Amino acid sequence: MQQTNAAGKYVELEVQWEDGRVNHVETLLKDGVTYGNFYSMGNDAGLISEMGKEKTRILKGYQKRIVIHLGSRMAEVDGKKVDMGREPVEYISHLYVPIRFLTSALGGEVTNQDTKTGKITVTGLNNYKDTFYDSMWGYVYIIRAETGDLEITNVYTGKQHTIPLGIKDMNVNTHNFTFTFNTSPKNLLLLTIEYTNRKTGEHDLYTLVFKDQGLIRKSVAHGLVEKHESLKSDGTIQLIDDKTIRIIDDGTGDVREVIAR
Repeated sequence: MQQTNAAGKYVELEVQWEDGRVNHVETLLKDGVTYGNFYSMGNDAGLISEMGKEKTRILKGYQKRIVIHLGSRMAEVDGKKVDMGREPVEYISHLYVPIRFLTSALGGEVTNQDTKTGKITVTGLNNYKDTFYDSMWGYVYIIRAETGDLEITNVYTGKQHTIPLGIKDMNVNTHNFTFTFNTSPKNLLLLTIEYTNRKTGEHDLYTLVFKDQGLIRKSVAHGLVEKHESLKSDGTIQLIDDKTIRIIDDGTGDVREVIAR
């Protein structure tokens, strides 16, 4: 790996992501080639970094894997060999690779380079975030894109159990993913999970009702166009599925009524 010196300098890099984010960061210009920060851009893309064997450095996620080799211009992207054009560069304790390679590996492209300032603009970079989590009352709730199910872990005992949800094709470039917790008047815990298409506003709604940390009710509704409040002002809980709405008694969790949609 090249150990660069004062010959290297920083230039501005504008990164436009498919999920709507825009970052302005410094990147490295050396010997006429612009380099991007391997770990920083990988982290922004929702990837996990790790050190591999034999001087390899890795960015990985459920749907993406980028491997570079220190001292070599050859890399692998999703199992395919790619020539980066230059070897990785270390500069002030950071690891850099050619920006055109890194941009392409993340699904984007270099769309502009200012010849006067050296500023680079890259667009269309994907966010590969594949793990979503929140916490409440000493429990961590995690959904991984690989399974689409909900993992619940007790932070004190480490005990874990899984609730099947079957969420498919999770993509944060096009959708928002949110957890919302509510407590009913009689201390039932309601967890709602919304997976919303940012363009159309349609969303899938997953509602789970817990009593003493045990799941007592679950509902799934797809393609909703209006917001649905599960916890009503009269203390009842309304769970919406694709074909029905169930009225749930707050005190017992029993189903009072089923209404066809």
